[in-house]
Amino acid sequence: MDNLKLLIAEDNSFSRKFYDTYISGKVFDKRFAENGKIALEIYAEWRPDIILLDLMMPVVSGQEVLQQIRETRKDLATTIIISSLSSHKDDVSVCAHYGVQGYLVKPLNPREISKILLQLYKQANPRQAEEIVALMQYL
Repeated sequence: MDNLKLLIAEDNSFSRKFYDTYISGKVFDKRFAENGKIALEIYAEWRPDIILLDLMMPVVSGQEVLQQIRETRKDLATTIIISSLSSHKDDVSVCAHYGVQGYLVKPLNPREISKILLQLYKQANPRQAEEIVALMQYL
């Protein structure tokens, strides 16, 4: 199996560096977007398997990105995982409405982030379960 394509939409440079350092390059091909507009452009051109999406981003918010992918582009297959500082009930509820596969509250555990992404992807894509289990050996 090829690496999973992971789009990380995050405006904070420290967080992007964290993800680049701690998300396994043996399992994931990573691309980064520092705002929602760029995230949508990369999404359209690259078609990632997973999007790790910050909610509060400039230009186009994470919530708008989520809405664009789920409603406008009718994509229910891409695994979308929210990574946010906010655990506010309204934010979680809106994201659940759009069918996200996970909602992670920062700060994240560097030792667990790759494993969590794979587990959430596996739950959303049970047919790929054997291939994902094989990828987990690299964590």
